[in-house]
Amino acid sequence: MAKQGGKESTTLKDKVKQLFRPKPSRVVTSGIHGKDTREEITCTPELLKEIGPESPLNNRLKALREFGDIVASRLLEDNAVEALWLNISDLLDPQASAEARHIALRFVQSLILGQYDRLGIMRAHFFRVVRHHQVFEDIPERLEVFKALSDNGKDITNFEEETGPFLLEWMPDAVSYGRTFEFMTLMVNVIKFNSSFLDEEIVAGLVRHTCNVCNQANSEEEIEASLRVLDAVVCYSCLPSESLYQFITTLCRTINVDKFCQTSWKLMRNLLGTHLGHSSIYTMCTILQDSHNRSDHQLLRGAVFYVGMSLWGAGRVNSLRLTPTSVLPSFLQALSSNNPIVAYEVVLIIHRLIKKYGKDLQQVTWEILTDILEALLKYIQTSPGASESLLMNFHSVLSTVEFLHENKCFNGSSERLFGIIEKFANKRPESSVLLLVSYRAQSIHPAKDSWILNLQNLMDKYFRYELRTPIRIKVLDVLSAVLSSTRHLYEENLIEGVVLPQLGQIADDPDVEVRNVAVQLLMDLAQTCNTERCLDILNIIEKVISRPMDTKKPVSATPEGAAEAKPAAVDDSQLADIQTAVHGLIELFQTKLYKLPSTHACQVYDMLIGHVQSHYQHHYMAHTACQIRLQVFTCLLHLRADSLHRLGLPDKDGNYKFTAYITCDAKDPGSGRSSRATSPPSSLKAKSPTPGATLKISSLPFSKAFSAILTCLSNETEWEVLRLVLQKLTEALQNKALILSGHVSSVEELSSRLCAMVGQRTILEKLQHTPKEFPRSEFQSHMYPVLTALATYHAHLDQLRQRELVRCLESGLVSKCARQCVCALTVCSLEMRDVMVKMLPSVLLRLSQISATVAMAIPVLEFLSGLIRLPHLYANFVEEQYMSIFAIALPYTNPFKFSQYIVAMAHHVIAMWFIRCRLPFRRSFVQYITKGLKSNVPMEERSVSSPSSHHSPSTQEEFRKRSASFTERPRSFRPSPKSKFELLQLERSFSWRDSRQLGTEHGPAQEERQETLLKVHTELLETCLDMMARYTFSTCSTIPKRSPVAEFLLAGGQTMTWMLGNQLITVTTSGGGLRMRRNGVCEKCASLLNLEEDKQAETKSPMSSEEYVEAEFRERSDSASKGTQEAPGKLETLTASPSIPPADNKRERKRSKSGGKYLSSAPTPMSLLKEEFQLFSQGLTERALMDGGEKGTIQEDRSGE
Repeated sequence: MAKQGGKESTTLKDKVKQLFRPKPSRVVTSGIHGKDTREEITCTPELLKEIGPESPLNNRLKALREFGDIVASRLLEDNAVEALWLNISDLLDPQASAEARHIALRFVQSLILGQYDRLGIMRAHFFRVVRHHQVFEDIPERLEVFKALSDNGKDITNFEEETGPFLLEWMPDAVSYGRTFEFMTLMVNVIKFNSSFLDEEIVAGLVRHTCNVCNQANSEEEIEASLRVLDAVVCYSCLPSESLYQFITTLCRTINVDKFCQTSWKLMRNLLGTHLGHSSIYTMCTILQDSHNRSDHQLLRGAVFYVGMSLWGAGRVNSLRLTPTSVLPSFLQALSSNNPIVAYEVVLIIHRLIKKYGKDLQQVTWEILTDILEALLKYIQTSPGASESLLMNFHSVLSTVEFLHENKCFNGSSERLFGIIEKFANKRPESSVLLLVSYRAQSIHPAKDSWILNLQNLMDKYFRYELRTPIRIKVLDVLSAVLSSTRHLYEENLIEGVVLPQLGQIADDPDVEVRNVAVQLLMDLAQTCNTERCLDILNIIEKVISRPMDTKKPVSATPEGAAEAKPAAVDDSQLADIQTAVHGLIELFQTKLYKLPSTHACQVYDMLIGHVQSHYQHHYMAHTACQIRLQVFTCLLHLRADSLHRLGLPDKDGNYKFTAYITCDAKDPGSGRSSRATSPPSSLKAKSPTPGATLKISSLPFSKAFSAILTCLSNETEWEVLRLVLQKLTEALQNKALILSGHVSSVEELSSRLCAMVGQRTILEKLQHTPKEFPRSEFQSHMYPVLTALATYHAHLDQLRQRELVRCLESGLVSKCARQCVCALTVCSLEMRDVMVKMLPSVLLRLSQISATVAMAIPVLEFLSGLIRLPHLYANFVEEQYMSIFAIALPYTNPFKFSQYIVAMAHHVIAMWFIRCRLPFRRSFVQYITKGLKSNVPMEERSVSSPSSHHSPSTQEEFRKRSASFTERPRSFRPSPKSKFELLQLERSFSWRDSRQLGTEHGPAQEERQETLLKVHTELLETCLDMMARYTFSTCSTIPKRSPVAEFLLAGGQTMTWMLGNQLITVTTSGGGLRMRRNGVCEKCASLLNLEEDKQAETKSPMSSEEYVEAEFRERSDSASKGTQEAPGKLETLTASPSIPPADNKRERKRSKSGGKYLSSAPTPMSLLKEEFQLFSQGLTERALMDGGEKGTIQEDRSGE
């Protein structure tokens, strides 16, 4: 058998080789495939027999397998195809085996492929074979044969009319067999290349089946192939109208697949661009409105997407002439499906519409859009599973509409829009709610019904139950605006119905920004509220400022088991509301101080005092607390009281205005306390605003503020606050009406506190935020002005406090604050004389230890000069005290260190104290003063620059004339022989110094200045020496004033002055002549008597000579007394001769009012007058002893001795 099989095998092989041996080829020059150069083979009878029915099946199948490849690659002779088909056609019988059918069909496929151009009529035969071969198992082979026959659907020659029905009939079997992709690909080519041979019903059927395949396909390849078929129908054929619904529904579903989204949209856009575009839109709207589609979410979503994108999307189809109004109702119907996917797509589509064409939409369109927004809102609120993307896009839509509303481009209903926003306000952004609040605020005014109720609802929704800070602040702004515009009519209603219920617990609000704005609103409201409701507002503010400004947290327990609480400073930003409240209270106090009822100002005053006191009780150290104390103390220390105890504050210009309704706390002599309501002063009753009514005036206890100030001085650790209190307290102490309105003990306590602070060594250690370089002297420089002002309250300080005060000032003399201490001691010497009597010696000793500086010169010299006018202070001085005074003043006589004013003042102090000291002490002081004065004269080389050099030569010359002359007329200086040698040495020293100075300074102006300076100080030195020489051993006496009689007798006489050493001697003679009459009178008096006698002889009642002389003397004495009111020792005398009245003139008798020594209001006896005339007629002379440094006699005040 094996051999037989091998022989048969060999024989068949040989036969095949022989069959396909090379033969002369024939070139085919025509056909579909173009020129074919393949060799042509001949089918022999043996081969046909081999594959024919006569051969065994196995041999046939084997031969077909081998011969299939050959026929596919070689050309056959004419009619060979038909011969081969006749021999194998029986294998396609349905009764044949599947293998035989499949091999036969594959052989047919190879035959068609190899002999495609020579098939001819056999194409139609093979098509019918494929069409009528209805074996399901052979579908793949049939499909391959058809693809080969039609060139993959491109060529359907000879079976054009039958291809469409065949494909429509065959499509379900191909799809069910799983050859969808290959069949769809075949259909695409058939439609593209042969669409004209496809009838409308065939196309409709193909579209229907394709849509079903696309809707039911599970693989992406099948969907993609289906879409290509549909695209081919739209692009290369004509889509039947009856297939439009299925076509659109298929695309509406495929659009939900991400991979085919762009393909589906492109296909739909192509469809909408055809004549079926409007029908497609209508179809999709019908789909959206159909209630049967409510559950098909993908279908609805796709329809919404296509409609929106085609009408107003990025790929808008320009051929469509539809408005949004025509399709938006369908969107609203689609939302009834309550599906998040549909809602999301609707939100996206309408957002795109509003964002792109919102400005051009009409009111009708906005109404529909508003309906859609309301439906979306309802769905979101009722569907807890709404996606975040849906919420985000819905918010975007509302924000876009709000933007249009803000820009006045919104043509819809604002009420409906903000109604939607209000329902969704808890999830809307802050900007949206702020816009909502602004819109609602427009309807809150008295012209609207229930406007106060609307305001209450607005406050409830967006203030009380809202947590976002900007929204709450906006509502407060709305409330403030309503109060500002309507408070004049509805203040009570608004406060009772809105302000108090909503802001009553604002102190407990956790948001500091809201508290801050609310407090400011309350303070603004309190500014204009004059009813009892103002007190309710102040109670709310009091709760705010009563909040703790520090938080306390417990630490680990102590060994005893008790936990201590340490203060921990909170963030300063959390205290902004308290600072605002205090600032508002200060402004409110400044306003209410001048308004009725005055109880408001009193309440604010108590709140401020209590708040500051709480700072020190709880040790608040925050920076904001420091600023609060600064503001409160600034206000309290600006308070002033006038003579009627009315309180006042300064305005912007610094001018004080005093209230007519509040006085400072007046002490009750019986109880020492004050009452709030007192009867007004008489001057205020006339100013009562109500005629016939008595104005009830309130009283503020300034003792509370004074107590707060004392607490500050004791416990304050912030240097900025303490410095302010010290500065303003100095000014406040000048207002005694205010300070003394409280308890007197407060002044003593203040003095005690200040003195303790001056002496406290560790006070600088507890002060915070001091300058980098902060010595103790700078701190004391702020203390001594207060102590100085406090000295004026000596009447309210006991002896102990006064001594303590002076002792503090005395201790400051050796510090850098010595200048201020000297000024303070000057005030103390004037105010507290009893204490200064005992403490003055130690003060002078301290002053003598101070270095002589330019800064200290004037205060020290003023202190010594002022002390001269207080004799009882130095009545018990001994030699050491006077020596201290000279030791203090002598260094200031240095002309090259101090200015001319200081040097002149020092000389004045030395001269006056030398005259004031007792005679036994003067001799011991002369040598000390002389040595001190000469030590200041520049006998050695000194610096040229000095304060005196700043004075111009003209000023120096004028000063020299005043200091070295007796009258306005200058005189020549004649030194006494005693001092010539000293002046010669002085001039030599100056010339030697000037010669050294010429090396650096030149010019006539400098020399003139030095010469003038030399003369001035030389004269001052000489004057002082002459003064001491004159009064060392005698008192300072003056020439007595001339009596009126002496003035009369010496009038017209001759005067001559001589200079003897450093003394001036003046001799004056009478003007009555050298001869004396028998009656003992001079010629002048005799002529007067003769004239009087002649006059009496002519009259009936002649005047006696005694009466005439007395009248004449009275008249002359009156005129003389007027001329002698100048300084004693004036050199000018009365040179005018007495004029004798004619005899015929009547003399008016005048009585002298001068009160002179010799004349009085009573008549003087004639005998006494005669004696005086005889005395002066003998040549009364007068000697005037003049000091060389003054022109005129020196009158001494003897009250100190």
